[in-house]
Amino acid sequence: MAEAEPVPIVTAVIYLDTEALHPVIDGEWHRTRLTGIPKPGQGITMLCGETASAAFEPLEQRRAHGVPTSCPRCDAIHRRERGIPQQHTRQSR
Repeated sequence: MAEAEPVPIVTAVIYLDTEALHPVIDGEWHRTRLTGIPKPGQGITMLCGETASAAFEPLEQRRAHGVPTSCPRCDAIHRRERGIPQQHTRQSR
């Protein structure tokens, strides 16, 4: 019998948008200015100045710990930098 041809290994690229990554520290999600995807254990600094080391887990792990709340300092900085009205100044419809 003829030996089977080896199957080429193909790379599946997973593209991550660093603007969509929100690190969670103690149940509070933050914003950061990532210039790339951090390596596990790499230190990252949030907009509010808090620092932590990067770790990655599946989304269902986040759900197991409850829904995180937004860091008010990161939110205020993010909104100010993008010209988005602050939550306390928005008018209700």
